[in-house]
Amino acid sequence: MRGERWEERFFKVDKMTEYKKYCYWLDLEEFTSVRNDLARKEVQGTDETHLPCRVLKTSTELGYVTHSAWNGFCKRRTSWYWKSDKAEKFLIVSNGSLDIPGCKDPITIVESNFKPDRLPSPKEIFELTESNEYRKRKPKGWDKPDPIERDFYQIYHERYGATDSFDLDRLLKYHSANHANFLNPKFYITLNESKVPYSIADSIHVCSSCLEFFNILGDQWSLKYVVPCIGTVKFASLPMNHYFEVKIMGALNSGGRVPAF
Repeated sequence: MRGERWEERFFKVDKMTEYKKYCYWLDLEEFTSVRNDLARKEVQGTDETHLPCRVLKTSTELGYVTHSAWNGFCKRRTSWYWKSDKAEKFLIVSNGSLDIPGCKDPITIVESNFKPDRLPSPKEIFELTESNEYRKRKPKGWDKPDPIERDFYQIYHERYGATDSFDLDRLLKYHSANHANFLNPKFYITLNESKVPYSIADSIHVCSSCLEFFNILGDQWSLKYVVPCIGTVKFASLPMNHYFEVKIMGALNSGGRVPAF
């Protein structure tokens, strides 16, 4: 079955600046210990309590994402956090590797020149949202955006030059299909006999990419390619339609795929 190819004018393969982030998930005890250790070394971080993606800004050298951030501006969109194995955990995101007890096996996010061979057709978008894994995992209320969200999506759909007309129901299908593809991939490449899933649309048509950047979704894959959603473009200043390579370092060092949860 042939899928729709990404239009060249939407896809950027030129690298941005040298970009790299290290992400560490910690429980309360570990987080408190690491933060105190950094404070003793007079290393100050930025508390993020409202928008998890903002710690991906290059200018944020060290960011702490607390629980309240997942109930902030993107509460519905990031509600997957509370149904994942990351729930109640804290996230530290830094521009460099943290050589501190408790900080191990980071998720790394780097720029890439990846370009997918194909993207899903409308029929395949629908099929992705019908997967059992997606239906089992999606949070209550995920399919029910409020009117303010509709306005947000329509404004940015038009502001960022979408070529299709705004259709909220269709847009939500893309959002769901994109998350579904990281839970049970149908669109992926194969490297070293392992699946490497990728985002199935451009920045205007994906949502809550922080879930894939921070491995709340798709952490059973040691490597994936993620396009920033329009919120991450706006609030973290990442480039539109640009694939980033997301790796789990410990999994790669131990031979590939990590166990699914």
